[in-house]
Amino acid sequence: MKKSYRGLLVCATFIFFLSNVKAQDSTKNAEPVKSHFEAGLSYLNNNVYLGRHDSLKIPYLNPSFYYHNRSGFFAGSSVSYIIGTADNHLDLVEIEAGYEFTKKKLAGVLSAEKDFYNSESNNVKAETKGSVNATLSYDFGFIKPLLQGGIAFNTTNDYYAAFGVGHSFLFDDDNIEINPSFLINASTQNSLSAYYTKRKFKPKRKNQTGGPTETNGYLPNASQFKIMDYEFSLPVDYSAGNFTFEVIPTLSLPVNPDIVVVTVTPPSGNSISRTNTENLNNVFFWSAGVTYTF
Repeated sequence: MKKSYRGLLVCATFIFFLSNVKAQDSTKNAEPVKSHFEAGLSYLNNNVYLGRHDSLKIPYLNPSFYYHNRSGFFAGSSVSYIIGTADNHLDLVEIEAGYEFTKKKLAGVLSAEKDFYNSESNNVKAETKGSVNATLSYDFGFIKPLLQGGIAFNTTNDYYAAFGVGHSFLFDDDNIEINPSFLINASTQNSLSAYYTKRKFKPKRKNQTGGPTETNGYLPNASQFKIMDYEFSLPVDYSAGNFTFEVIPTLSLPVNPDIVVVTVTPPSGNSISRTNTENLNNVFFWSAGVTYTF
C-alpha cells in the first residue's frame, strides 16, 4: 500500500513540474502527411512487461518494416532476435495493422497485432497470441494526457488499461525532441499465469527410476484487474534528413505482487504444493534505434 501512495505522490509532483515549465510549440504536425515506408532497427537491453520479466535477461535486436498511408492506415511487421546470450535465436515475429489520426490537438491509434513466439521463448508474454489496442491523447500544450486500453488474446484473455502524462520539449529547429513521460499500467494477469504454467515450470526432469517429475505453477488470482507498475521514461529523438535516432530509458516500479502456486509431483504421485509471493524489484531498461523514412 505504501508503494502505491508513493507512486501517486511522484505522479502528482511530476504533473506539477510540467505545468510550470514552458516549452517550444511543435510544428511537426502542421506538415502535410504523405504516404511513406519506414525501415527500422532497434536494440532493447532487457524485455520487461508491466514490471515483470524472466529471471534471465532477454536482450532483443528488432528490425522492422512498416507502410503508412496518408489516410491514416498503417501495416507492418517486426522480428525480435535474442543476441548477446549463450542461445541466440529468433524469439518473436509480430504482424500489425491499424489506423492512426490527428485532429487538431487530439490524436489516436487503433491497431491489431498477431504474435508468433518461439516455442522455447522465456518472454513473460510468450503465451499471448495477439492483441487489439487503442490509444487516445490530447495535447493541452503544457501537458499531454494519454489513455490506453486493449485486449490480449490467450487461453483466457487479458484486459489492460493505462493512464499517462507527458510533455515534449523541442530544440534545434524541432530536430531534437525530449518527451519526459509517466504511465500507470493496470491489467489482468492470465498471460503471466500461462507463462508460469507452460514456460517457467514444465515437465523436464527425470529421477533415477526414469519417471518424470512434473512441476506446475500458476496464479490463482490471474483474472484480478489491478495496477501492475508505474513507469517513468525519457524518450529522446533526433531527426537528420530521412533518419530518426531514438533512445528511450525507462524505470519501472512494479507493485501489487502476484501469488504464485507451485506444485511438484514426483513419480510416486504425492504432490507437494507451496505458495510464493512475487519478489518485485524496481527495474531500469532501455532501448535505442534508428528509423529511415522513404
